[in-house]
Amino acid sequence: MNRVRLTIGVLVAGLVAAGCSHAKHDAGVPPPGLVSSHSSVAATPSAAPAAVPGTASLAGVAASVSPPASGPASSPAVTSHPAPATPHPTTAPKPTAAPAPTPPAAPKPAPKPAPLLVEQLTSIGKAQQVVIVTATSSTTDVATLQTFELDAGKWRAVFPAMAAHIGRAGFSAEKHEGDLKTPQGMYGFGTMFGQRANPGVKFPYRQADSQSVWVDDVNSPYYNTWQENAALSGEHLASAGYATAYAYAVDIAYNTAPVVPGKGSAIFLHVSTGGGTAGCVSIAQSNLLEVLRWLDPAKNPVIVMGPASAIRSY
Repeated sequence: MNRVRLTIGVLVAGLVAAGCSHAKHDAGVPPPGLVSSHSSVAATPSAAPAAVPGTASLAGVAASVSPPASGPASSPAVTSHPAPATPHPTTAPKPTAAPAPTPPAAPKPAPKPAPLLVEQLTSIGKAQQVVIVTATSSTTDVATLQTFELDAGKWRAVFPAMAAHIGRAGFSAEKHEGDLKTPQGMYGFGTMFGQRANPGVKFPYRQADSQSVWVDDVNSPYYNTWQENAALSGEHLASAGYATAYAYAVDIAYNTAPVVPGKGSAIFLHVSTGGGTAGCVSIAQSNLLEVLRWLDPAKNPVIVMGPASAIRSY
């Protein structure tokens, strides 16, 4: 930095000398030897000379001189950095409210079981055992047999529902002899019987023989009764033609008290032969044996028969 100052001083001195010399001669200033020591010029040697036209100003010269790149007295170059950008404030996102937890659904109450079919009947009197035979219509011979028992004041199903057959012409509320229909209604049970020996039932049981006849002659005084007289007209219970159907059976107490001639006879629950009957109800032999052994005369059992559309009226 001292060197810079020295250089600038020399330059300034030379310029002053040259400029002043011309200025003084132009102004008619006497030569240096004639100047009085009391003149203002000599008295103020440090005064800045007047600006000479055509010459650069000292400030410009001084500004144009760059300091040396190195040296003990040199100052570090100042680097200009742009002012950091002022960050724009951002609006903090509003927190999203968490969805309210969905409360667990209240458990649905178990559906109330439908009442048993026996509980939907109009009246069954004192019966504690009920057999119900229903069909989808009054003209089909295909039916279903169900069994129910009253136990400690509550009805329960006894056996699973059983496939059954009824009269080939279906059900009838106005049964008559030979119409191939099963009578609708509610009835009790009479005698249990069969061509085979007693399978162990609670009802009175009769084994049929060659004289056993169920009379179907509407003009006979024995109409719709069991007689031991082969000469009578009717169903010969021990004949080969009934070997399957009447292996085991029970009389359905239809048209018995009183007996009305021509209203129908020999209506039984017996072993199935695989199709419609002449008016009886039939089920598989294994099922029939379960039912026969279950029925108890002390429990006043009844059988209710009819199409599903009418069964609840009994």
